[in-house]
Parts: sequence; C-alpha cells; structure tokens
Amino acid sequence: MMRSFFQIEEQAAASENQYLLSLAASKRVRHLKAGSPPLIEGAKPDKPVETALEELARGFLVYDLPVEQGTLEARADGGSE
Repeated sequence: MMRSFFQIEEQAAASENQYLLSLAASKRVRHLKAGSPPLIEGAKPDKPVETALEELARGFLVYDLPVEQGTLEARADGGSE
C-alpha cells in the first residue's frame, strides 16, 4: 500500500489543483465510511483513508471541477453519484 502514497504525491505534483485532489480523497473516505464498497481488492474496512488514496493512485476515481456549476464532483469509477 505504501507505493500508492508515492503515486499520489506524483499525481499531486502534476495536478493543476492539489486542493481538488484532497477534496476528492476526503469525499471518497466519507463514502467508504458510510458503507460504499471499495473499488480495490483486499481493502481493509478499518483503513478508509488508505483505501481512498489507493483508489486514486490506481485511477479508479475521476475528479473534476465543472466550470459551469462551480461545485466539486467526485465520481467512483467514472460514473455519476
């Protein structure tokens, strides 16, 4: 799981908006805590932060900031919420 932190660091460095990346991760953590199933195999239910970061590092989460709405949208696996 430690490799995901390096991938997240690289993704953050390449991202135009690191704040948006952290918002997407925190929103996914809340979803996991509320009972959403993890998108990766072998995820530990008591480690939602690690799971969310791993999902981001592997590209299972897509996040963007729609220009027309001005609100955060974080989607798991590219689908809508």
